[in-house]
Amino acid sequence: MNEIDFVEEALDFSKTLELDLAKKIHAFDDISSTNMKAKELAKKGAEQGTIVLSKIQTKGRGRFDRNWKSPEDGLYFSIILRPNCKPEKATIFPLLAALSICETVKSICDLDVKIKWPNDVLINGRKVSGILLETESKKDLIDHVIIGIGINLNIDLDMLSKEFNATSISYEIGIKLNYFDFFKKVLFQLDKFYKIFSEGKYDIVLSEWKQNSDTIGKNVKIKSSNEEMLGKAINIDENGFLIIKTESGENKKITSGDCFYII
Repeated sequence: MNEIDFVEEALDFSKTLELDLAKKIHAFDDISSTNMKAKELAKKGAEQGTIVLSKIQTKGRGRFDRNWKSPEDGLYFSIILRPNCKPEKATIFPLLAALSICETVKSICDLDVKIKWPNDVLINGRKVSGILLETESKKDLIDHVIIGIGINLNIDLDMLSKEFNATSISYEIGIKLNYFDFFKKVLFQLDKFYKIFSEGKYDIVLSEWKQNSDTIGKNVKIKSSNEEMLGKAINIDENGFLIIKTESGENKKITSGDCFYII
C-alpha cells in the first residue's frame, strides 16, 4: 500500500463493490476517528452503506471511550446503517459485527477464532479487533447506527497495546494479507448478516454468534462502573445480553460491562 496512494486505491476499490451495504467510501490517509466523521455524515443525511475508511486514526476509540491504538497496517472503518427497527434491537449490532469479522478470519485460516462477549474477536485467545457502536433514535425507531471497526490486520506486535493482550492476524497466520481483499471479505460478511437482521431473523444472528462464542460455558467476572459480579456464562438473550448463573444459583442478565475469565 505504501507505493500507491491509499485514498486513490480505496476509491478504485469502492468501484468494484457490488454490495447493498457499501454504497460509498470516504477514504482518508489519517483521521482523528472514523466514527466521528461517520456521525457528522449521518447527521447530514448520508445514506445507508456510507463508509468512512482511514489508513490510520489519531484518536481511535473503543468501548467505554477507551483509546484504541490505530497505527498503519490496521483496518479502520465505520459504516452507517439505517435499520427499520426499534432502539432495543441496536444491542445486537456489536455481536453482528463481531460475527462478521470472526467468519472472515475463519474463511482464511484454520486457527482457533472465537468471540468473547460481547464483541471481542480472539485468535488463540488474543484480541484482534475492536468495535464501537453509536446510535441515534427518533421516537420509537432508530434513525441511524454507526458501527466502528478496528482490526489488527498486518500490524507488528510491538505497535499494539499490551493492555488488551492484543495480536494481529498476520502474526497469527504467519503471512501478510492483502488489505483490500480482506476488507472486501469483511464487507461481504457484514452485508450477509445485516440482510438476515433486516428480515427480522435476529435469532439466526444470535445463534451463529453462540456457535462462535468463547464465553458461554466459562466462569466469568463482570466488572461495570459500580459493581462486580461472579458467575458462569450460560447464554445470551434475545437482545444479545449475557446471562450468567451467579454463585448463589440466580440467573442474572448483564447488559454491559467488561467480561473477564476466571481460570
